[in-house]
Amino acid sequence: MASVEAASVEGVGMIERYVANLRRQLDFDPALAERLASEVEDHLREAVEADPAGPSIEAEHRAVERFGLAREIAGQFAAEAVDRQARRTWLTLLVAVVVTFVAMRLRIMGLDDSAGPALAPLIDRYGFLAALAVSAVGWLAFRRSLLAPTLCLVGLAASITAGVVRAGLFDQGAPLLVLLAAAGEFALLGLLLVEVVGFGRRLRRTASLRGATP
Repeated sequence: MASVEAASVEGVGMIERYVANLRRQLDFDPALAERLASEVEDHLREAVEADPAGPSIEAEHRAVERFGLAREIAGQFAAEAVDRQARRTWLTLLVAVVVTFVAMRLRIMGLDDSAGPALAPLIDRYGFLAALAVSAVGWLAFRRSLLAPTLCLVGLAASITAGVVRAGLFDQGAPLLVLLAAAGEFALLGLLLVEVVGFGRRLRRTASLRGATP
């Protein structure tokens, strides 16, 4: 009886170590790590209980070996996390482009933008057009590339900053709607930065998991 209890304690420790390793591999996405760790732990314990030889250290070894390396499991789910992050990043980018365009039109209609620096109109216009072009190409052909949304972020940041300087937004007593649109631009720019950084982190971790040696 004592030997069975000892085996059980050791087996629980083994499963817990496996699950803890899985959590570490996916620590860049805490929600995914917790969900997957819980599902894997339930599966392993069920496999041990269903083993023909009954619960034992050997049954736990067999269950873990059948399930596969934690790194490989993490790599499969990390790829799914990249896809979800890519969708969020591109959706945020789309909203940022739309809001930036609306804010540009509001500034043109509500403010005198002729007193700003000479380069400001060019940066405002062509920064936005560059971001729009890169986003269209990136969505069609490079949806899982970090470069495209990063370039769009830079283009939008240049366009928004130049637009604010060009219109002298805080010097002309801008209408409330224009100010709210500008605030929305900067808020979305910050959110897009967070999404792009998260996208890059998930891409790097996924590549690391797939390229690591056992």
